[in-house]
Amino acid sequence: HYGFSSILIIFQASIFNQLLLKNKAYNENSYLPAFLYMILLVSVPDYMTLSPQLMSLTFILLTLKNVLRRINNLVTDELFISSGIYIGVATMIYFPSIIFFVVFLLSFILFSSSITRRLFLYLLSFLLVLTIVGLYFYWKRDFNSFIDSYFIQNVIMSKYYILNFQEIILICAGFILIFLFSAFKIWKSARLTIFQQKIKQVIWLMFLGGVFTFFLSNEKSLHELLFVVPTVTFLWTHYFILLKKRIFKTVMPSFMILGLLFYSIYSYRHYLSPLTIDKIKNTNEKTMIFGENLSYYYKSEILTPCFDSHLTTRAFDGLDYYNPASRLYTIFATANPTYLIDEINVAEKFFLRFPAIKKSYKKINFNTYQKINN
Repeated sequence: HYGFSSILIIFQASIFNQLLLKNKAYNENSYLPAFLYMILLVSVPDYMTLSPQLMSLTFILLTLKNVLRRINNLVTDELFISSGIYIGVATMIYFPSIIFFVVFLLSFILFSSSITRRLFLYLLSFLLVLTIVGLYFYWKRDFNSFIDSYFIQNVIMSKYYILNFQEIILICAGFILIFLFSAFKIWKSARLTIFQQKIKQVIWLMFLGGVFTFFLSNEKSLHELLFVVPTVTFLWTHYFILLKKRIFKTVMPSFMILGLLFYSIYSYRHYLSPLTIDKIKNTNEKTMIFGENLSYYYKSEILTPCFDSHLTTRAFDGLDYYNPASRLYTIFATANPTYLIDEINVAEKFFLRFPAIKKSYKKINFNTYQKINN
């Protein structure tokens, strides 16, 4: 995961740096944005994992590149079609990034003279991606599962807080300080051209999109803040370029970069809530969980895909049908767990369908079953 994500981060940094250079977003050419982009992602370990957010951000940056080309008076139908496809793929990878469809639509309308026909091309190409994916699942006879897993769960499912807001703020304190310093410096000292002002406004819209994405997501974690990294990078680069005194240009970059790296990594390790390990008897034993409490997997094997309560409950609703029941039996027989932990009360229904398995387990507390040694 870290290998592939590293390649992806380098690719994203090159895209971001290239689009800023080509559109002359700064008064001097530099590879500083690419360097700072990678520093920001490396500083928080969660950003380095291969997540849907990271993959989706790749296509959002490709869309941003097209948006800036349009603002720079490049007018082609292909530009709007490819923009819609990019943002459609980003949305298919990670649903909350649909916010950026609106962000870039507003950018086309507010900062360029795009005609209605081309805006419809942007919309239709976006819908084309969703339609193709939907048709694939319809062809595979899984369309209802696609609608439930992708749309319903991403919209109406309850929020899951991996970190509370205090922990997120503490871990990201370095980001917040850099963001505030840079924004104030640009507001106070920057002398930008009209086109540079438009670029800055688009980047600010992206920042708002990143904030809305965080609140739209069901999973509140550090991964969600990936979408504000381009904005922080853009402002941070401006801050360094606007430094005039030699001592500040020498000291401040090193101080801020090293401070960000050390503080973020320290706070990540120090403030992150440790997993509460639920002792059964021996955490080295094979443990199968029906539920979402992953702490049981500490020093244990992962034996089941049943992490999500909603999906697991739906799967066990299929026990009355041969194919779903057969799949569940195969998963269980292959895993052959020593302990079974049932947090969503589906084990009895499973045992009722497979009485031979039930004879192999005894209930040792209200939700835990232990394999009987023959």
